[in-house]
Amino acid sequence: MADQELTDLASSLRGELITRDNEEAFRAARLRGWNSDLNRRVKPLAFVVVSGVRDIVTTVNYCRSKNIPITVRGKGAHSPYGMADDAVVIDLMQMTAVRVDPEKKLAYIQAGANGGDVDHETALHNLVCITGSVSHTGFAGVALGGGLGHLSRWLGPVVDSIVGYEMVTAKGEVVRVDESRDPELFWGMRGNGASFGIVTEFVLRLHDMPNEGIIRCAPILWAADKAQEVMTSWMSRIAQPDRKETETLQFAFMHSPDGDPVCGVVPLIVGETEASGKATCDELAAFGGGALVRQDAQLPYTAMQAALDECFPFGGNYWDKGVFIDYDPNDTTAVSSIVDTAVKYWSQMPDFALKLSTFLLFLEVSGAVARTPSSGTSFSARTGRLWATALIGWPDDDDAKQRAASKQWCDDFVAALGPFHVTTYLNNAMPESEAEMRGVFPEETLKRLQSLKQKHDPDNMFKMGAWQYEANK
Repeated sequence: MADQELTDLASSLRGELITRDNEEAFRAARLRGWNSDLNRRVKPLAFVVVSGVRDIVTTVNYCRSKNIPITVRGKGAHSPYGMADDAVVIDLMQMTAVRVDPEKKLAYIQAGANGGDVDHETALHNLVCITGSVSHTGFAGVALGGGLGHLSRWLGPVVDSIVGYEMVTAKGEVVRVDESRDPELFWGMRGNGASFGIVTEFVLRLHDMPNEGIIRCAPILWAADKAQEVMTSWMSRIAQPDRKETETLQFAFMHSPDGDPVCGVVPLIVGETEASGKATCDELAAFGGGALVRQDAQLPYTAMQAALDECFPFGGNYWDKGVFIDYDPNDTTAVSSIVDTAVKYWSQMPDFALKLSTFLLFLEVSGAVARTPSSGTSFSARTGRLWATALIGWPDDDDAKQRAASKQWCDDFVAALGPFHVTTYLNNAMPESEAEMRGVFPEETLKRLQSLKQKHDPDNMFKMGAWQYEANK
């Protein structure tokens, strides 16, 4: 389709239509997203920077009449599905309003907002919801795939707190979806929500944040050669019975500010006194003969949410992949195998990897995540003790070998954990085949989602979502 054929769409919008004819504006729109690797590999037909819901309806109706593919992206623009070749990108970057009703403990979140926008408003009322692990991640992208964050062991995934959606359907209708209006679609939206329409607003139940939002957090670090001993001790510690769900202890392989490889335990302790939180961290810091550096401190939850932002700046090249694993904590062979795998792949990290942006992360996902049955929402990643993820950044925009090696490192790490693999989180799966997608959704869940797709989007208007594998290759 020639760009001039979009002219009649422009005249119907209050927002801005950016086509390939406007080379400078088109390039800026294309490169606005977080992942430079994706931005450079994909060339959309145009961008519609919508002013509100009516512009979305107008664009959906127009694209349906012209058989033009649609993708959607928000302010964060992290998703690999936010752009596609020769598609019209509905850009929600101006729809970022967040309204909090502190009496009802509800948040009304426009779909273009990022996690930091949400945290900023909810913290005013000492309320909280899961928004992801980096504050500039788009909230909608996190929520539509299920939504895990630092405190999910306490609060569960985002979908467990969602009570309603406003969305634009494939027919261009604006509808409300919740448990009473359409319980089956509401079930499907909570885990594969990008498949049935364009969400314009989320309604979330919020949770009280104790201690006026002050938590105990920040890494406790050891030299990399202590990783085997420290990680083994950490796995024993998190297996202790009757732990509070408000205590989450992550394990990470990373680099120190001066570039040295290190390992660390990252405590996230909510609702305890300063003395109690420090006592827990004292216990952790004794692992491995004593920590090299202690950064744990009392700090606002919002500061913790933004702490990783500088590690993942916009305009970098990134790849990540992860898996949920489970094991018997009393099985020393299993524990040793997981630890050995982590140590091995950290040592095999590509030499060119950006040290600021390269991690192996192990996040606890027990507790509240497992409270809802896997069939309770279309988000099915409810089982497993740990969410294990490899993340890497690479420097050279034009080096295909660096990209391939980065992707291979992440893929190989996940494959090596295969004996312990129990499920996969859609937002972290990066599926490239039907077989990999079936590792995300159980068969019965998949059948229900397919029935919903046939009912609500029979012509596959919203095909550029999690089922579109080309974005991940």
